[in-house]
Amino acid sequence: MGKRGQKRALDSGEEVPLRSDELRPPDELPEREAAAVRAALERWRELRLRVEVLRPMLEHEDRLMQDILDRGLGSEDRKTLRKLASVGARDAEAEAAQVADSVGQERHRLQEILMQNHRELLELSTTTTPDDKKELISEMDSVLDELKKAQDAVHVELLATKDKEDMSAVRAYGRSLNDLKALTRRLDCERRSLTKNSALAMLLVTVCRRILPARKIDPSELMNIPASHQGYLRILDFYFFSDASLYCFGEHFSGPNWFTRLKRNVAILSVSDGDGKSVYNDFAVSGEYKTPGAPLAPDNGPLQSIEAADENGRVFDRRHDAEFKLLTGLCGMVPAERRSTWRARATLWSKTLGKFRLRATRSGTS
Repeated sequence: MGKRGQKRALDSGEEVPLRSDELRPPDELPEREAAAVRAALERWRELRLRVEVLRPMLEHEDRLMQDILDRGLGSEDRKTLRKLASVGARDAEAEAAQVADSVGQERHRLQEILMQNHRELLELSTTTTPDDKKELISEMDSVLDELKKAQDAVHVELLATKDKEDMSAVRAYGRSLNDLKALTRRLDCERRSLTKNSALAMLLVTVCRRILPARKIDPSELMNIPASHQGYLRILDFYFFSDASLYCFGEHFSGPNWFTRLKRNVAILSVSDGDGKSVYNDFAVSGEYKTPGAPLAPDNGPLQSIEAADENGRVFDRRHDAEFKLLTGLCGMVPAERRSTWRARATLWSKTLGKFRLRATRSGTS
């Protein structure tokens, strides 16, 4: 392995997993605690089999993280990267310049890696753990809790033995406690192997947002967006790493867009006339600060908005809702002289509400 690969291994502090024959209670552990530890370790053996099912995915994550590190970031120690990633670091600009200089000619390739793997990186860098890992991690945590309970019990016995001044027993309990702590620590390292790349991805993504320029895009190139979840993903793909100061989705207001905790609603409206010809297709993002897609609805538009409270009780003018922007845009594209006879079918998809199908007729909308 090259120097940079070694750099990551040294920084990670990983320990070699215990062999199967090493998964046993410490020799001098009291029988009651030894029985509990044996049962916990038997569960751990079963969990290891399930980890092996995820091994190809974990190894792919390792390769992706290493590929990013090999584009100049691996030459920086983790302390520097964490300092750059920390919010409000006073000398962040100096750190960014230092890391950007380290990346050098690899900057273009680094951005290519982000583009090619951005959905996977988005999943890795979010705080939400995928279901296939979540259940496994929860069961591992349960085993570790059992081992910590055994530690507590041995510690109580150790203190009681000290009061009796039985030094031989004190030493035996002390060795058992230390061995049990070492065992728990080694197993905890195995557990962290499932989540280590998530933490690293969060760090590297934040660093990349600081040192790489935003992508230049032409919004007019995004056309024929299906009113569905797939259409929503197309929008995110298109605006990924674009300039958040120009195309604001509410998560970032400057620097490249990275959609990890997208709270604003996104809606898509697709309308076809009676002959099936597309007459309107657009998307909108809720909010009023340089949101991409359909523009803000005017105060004196064809639709009347109301004020309503959100889930936190805060009152907002619904004129800035994504759906309201789209329906206002649709009304504006139908000439007044045709509105009485205009017929159409529409599909409205919303990130918060899902899909709706509408039909406009002479008598109204159904």
